[in-house]
Amino acid sequence: MDLFFTAVAAIMLYLHSLRDFAREVTQLGGAQLKHILQRVTANRFGGALAGAVSAAVIQSSSVINFITMGLTEQKVLSMRSAWTVMIGANVGTTLTAWLIATKFAGMGPVFIAVGGLWSLLGPRRWRTYGHPIFHFGLIFLALSLISSTLLPLAQTPEVLAWRDTLSTPLRALIFGALLTMLVQSSSVVVGLTVLSVASGLLDPAISIWVVVGANLGTGWVALFTSSALGPIARRLAQFNAGLDFCGLMLFVAVLQFAIRPLLALMPDPALQVALVHSAFNLSAAVMALTLLPWIWRYLERFVPEEAR
Repeated sequence: MDLFFTAVAAIMLYLHSLRDFAREVTQLGGAQLKHILQRVTANRFGGALAGAVSAAVIQSSSVINFITMGLTEQKVLSMRSAWTVMIGANVGTTLTAWLIATKFAGMGPVFIAVGGLWSLLGPRRWRTYGHPIFHFGLIFLALSLISSTLLPLAQTPEVLAWRDTLSTPLRALIFGALLTMLVQSSSVVVGLTVLSVASGLLDPAISIWVVVGANLGTGWVALFTSSALGPIARRLAQFNAGLDFCGLMLFVAVLQFAIRPLLALMPDPALQVALVHSAFNLSAAVMALTLLPWIWRYLERFVPEEAR
C-alpha cells in the first residue's frame, strides 16, 4: 500500500506540475502568444509551426487549443487559421515524450534549484520568470519518482494480473483514450506510458496502442473544453477530433507497418513509444496541411454563420 500511494502521489505531482507550468507560461506570455498567432496564421504552414512551437514550450496542446478556440470566438482568428494552429499543437506536444524517453527527467532538481532561487533572489522585476522554471523542474522530479516506484510495483501479482487485461491492441487503445479523457491531457498519459514501458510494467507492443488511444482521446478533451465556449469553438473541436480519427485510420492501415523498420533499429522501448507518438501526429498533420486547400471547401459548409 505504501508503494501504491507513493506512485499515486508522484502521478498527482506530475499532473499538477504540468498544469501549473502551463498556467505560469501562459500568464507570462499570453499576450505575446496571441499577437504571434495573429501575425503568422495567414499561411497554413506558419500557423501549424506556431501551434507546434507553442505547444512544445507550454507542454500542453490542450492549453493552445483552448486559447486558439477562444481567439476564434472573439473573431481574432479565422476558423481555417485556428485549425492550422491546432494541427501544429498536436505535433508540438510530442516533445514531452522525447524528453522523458531520453532520460531528461534527471535534470529536474537542477531546474527546481535554479527556478526556486531565481524567484526568491533574482532581480525583483524578473522574479516571476523563476516560477515556470521551478514548475518545469517539478514535472521531471515527479517523473523520476514515478520511475523509481513503477519498477518494484510492476512485479506485484495485482499489477501483473491487471496488465493481462491490456493484452490486445483494441483494449489498449480504448484504455489510452479513456485515461486521456479522465486526466484531460495526452501528455500525462503518454509520459506515464513511456515510464511504464521503461520499467517493464507494459509490453512495448501493447504500449504503442495506448499511445494511439491517447492521441484519439485528446480530440475528445478538446470537445469537452469547447463546451465552455461558443458554436465556433465547438465546430473547431469537432474538426480536430475528426483529424485524430483520420490519423487513427492512417496508422492502422499504413503507418504501423511503415515504421516497423525504424522501431527495429531502436532497442530502447521508451524511444519506440516516443517515435510512435510523433509519427502518429506528424503524419496526420502532414496529411491535413497538404489536403487543406481542397478539404476546406467541404468543411466550410459546416462553419457557423457568425464565423463566415
